[in-house]
Amino acid sequence: MTTPPQFGTFFLPGPTEVRAEVLNAMTRPMISHRGREFEQLFDRVQDGLRTIFGTERPVFVGTCSATGFMEAGVRCAPPGRLLALVNGAFSERFAYIAEACGRTVDRYNVHWGEAHDADELAARLETHDYAVVSVVHSETSTGTLNDIRVISDAAHQHGAVCIIDSVSGAGGAELRVDEWNLDYVLTGSQKALALPPGLAFAVASEDFMRRADSAKSTARGGTDYDRGVYLDLSEFEAFARKHQVPNTPAISLYYALDVQLQAIVAAGVGTRWARHSMMSKHAIQWVTDIGESLGIDVRVLARSGHRSPTVTTVTLPDDLPSSTVVQAVQERGITIGAGYGKLQGSSIRIGHMGDHTAATLDSCLHACTAALAGVRG
Repeated sequence: MTTPPQFGTFFLPGPTEVRAEVLNAMTRPMISHRGREFEQLFDRVQDGLRTIFGTERPVFVGTCSATGFMEAGVRCAPPGRLLALVNGAFSERFAYIAEACGRTVDRYNVHWGEAHDADELAARLETHDYAVVSVVHSETSTGTLNDIRVISDAAHQHGAVCIIDSVSGAGGAELRVDEWNLDYVLTGSQKALALPPGLAFAVASEDFMRRADSAKSTARGGTDYDRGVYLDLSEFEAFARKHQVPNTPAISLYYALDVQLQAIVAAGVGTRWARHSMMSKHAIQWVTDIGESLGIDVRVLARSGHRSPTVTTVTLPDDLPSSTVVQAVQERGITIGAGYGKLQGSSIRIGHMGDHTAATLDSCLHACTAALAGVRG
């Protein structure tokens, strides 16, 4: 019988490490998802999720990956042309999903590692009558953080709604849906919320839902606005009013969610944001220090001032493949991520999110230091 690894060995940028207490909650007995006991569970997780998102609106919970609520956001947004802000693999995926849903999509591309500029966005919004802007809050492939508040404001000034992927942001990066007047924000369970994969969460503003319902009512019987059933946010909102979900939920994951949200709320979401910010700074300083001490050309990909608090992408010299580094770190008992997309062979990614702390991150960085020293040896 193998000994389970200690907490503090798993630093992928998602899925992230899950505490034993949270995992153990999933062994509880099943209950009826149409009974009073589930309704009480639903209400408890709603309270916690509203704290995470900074909203008084209902938080939709889907038994799917975050991709499901990405597609839901596209399908339920007002009909019309979409401007996709692309600065990495996952923002490109958002654009691809929009095209797959039949949208006419234009891309505002910037170099991977850069954030989008609000003034340039405003200029691009002048060129067409855009209905929707899509953006990724924390781009997990590059470790870049977009200023979603400013981007959302620019979209609104030009009559567009803004749909936001905060998959590796929510729960780790500051997020205030109501205060920032955001239209639609989604995330997944397996990133900064430190839960197993399998749940997606989203918040939609009253205005977004009103426009979605209006578009739905005018398009009935046609094929030009196909929003389906499973991903129809109007269904999620209608059932939320009844303390329910529109389809069979993953009850075991709800149990884990309940335990984790209680812990997050008790510690304070602001404290959680600060801890993630501190871990990011710690990782960035490590990159500088290790480059100098070992004489290796390693750099943080994301530009200063736009670095995600949940993941750091580190570029490597041409003669040092990421697979070699990841394997050397793995041999020291720590799991990190290789680069993603076109950065796969030229970078590593360290996920410092969820329930990790500066102390657990130190164990990861020590292993990375030893691995780099060994492979350059």
